[in-house]
Amino acid sequence: MEGKPYFLNVKILRQILIAADDLIHFAVAAALMVCAALILGRTLPNLFHPDTGAILHVLNDVLLALIVMELMWPIVRFLKRKPFSLSPFLYIGIISSTRRILLIEAEHSMLPRLEGHIAGWAELWPVLAELGANVAIILILALALRLLADRATSGDTD
Repeated sequence: MEGKPYFLNVKILRQILIAADDLIHFAVAAALMVCAALILGRTLPNLFHPDTGAILHVLNDVLLALIVMELMWPIVRFLKRKPFSLSPFLYIGIISSTRRILLIEAEHSMLPRLEGHIAGWAELWPVLAELGANVAIILILALALRLLADRATSGDTD
């Protein structure tokens, strides 16, 4: 028998593995689309009750759907056989931190105000620390995006 046996044909095995990999990536992309649709579907009832709590839920859910959709870009790039990119993950981090800042501010502003009660440093410190950390994360990730963009325009790929 000349050549390699059929079951050890590396070229055919490689094609099977690539096809299986592509199918799994398509399934993951479809699952992400379904998740984003379900998140948006869950927030629809809140659009018809425009009180402050409902608006916060809409804002939270819309930003969460945006994060889920950003997770799809690495999959799309992979399926197009383009090189891996950090950019979508940096965008996800920025959106997540922005989402958290908005929710912290909204939750803090909705706290019941006791008559004559002024929040002290001990009560404000955790809120301010978390807000500051999220702002720092946004600045660092924005700087990273800028560096990636500068590198891409200089001829390198990300």
